[in-house]
Amino acid sequence: MTDHIYDLTLVVRDAPGVLVRVAQVFARRGCNINAIHVTPHDDGIWSDMHITVRNVARMDQIIHQLEKLVDVRSVRVHEEEA
Repeated sequence: MTDHIYDLTLVVRDAPGVLVRVAQVFARRGCNINAIHVTPHDDGIWSDMHITVRNVARMDQIIHQLEKLVDVRSVRVHEEEA
């Protein structure tokens, strides 16, 4: 079986609770986050959130749910096979 690794980059509002709301999207789908890294922008309003997940059955649904979150400005996905 080939592992599918997804690297997501989200631009999110730099505010309390945003990380929890993003993580809940993955938890509701039974998906485990393998790595997460957040880097704030210089403006103090936005941050880049880098998330790595493996073998997600319906990544398109997760992306759609993330894009619907008020504090998420954009979502980019890079998929690779391990």
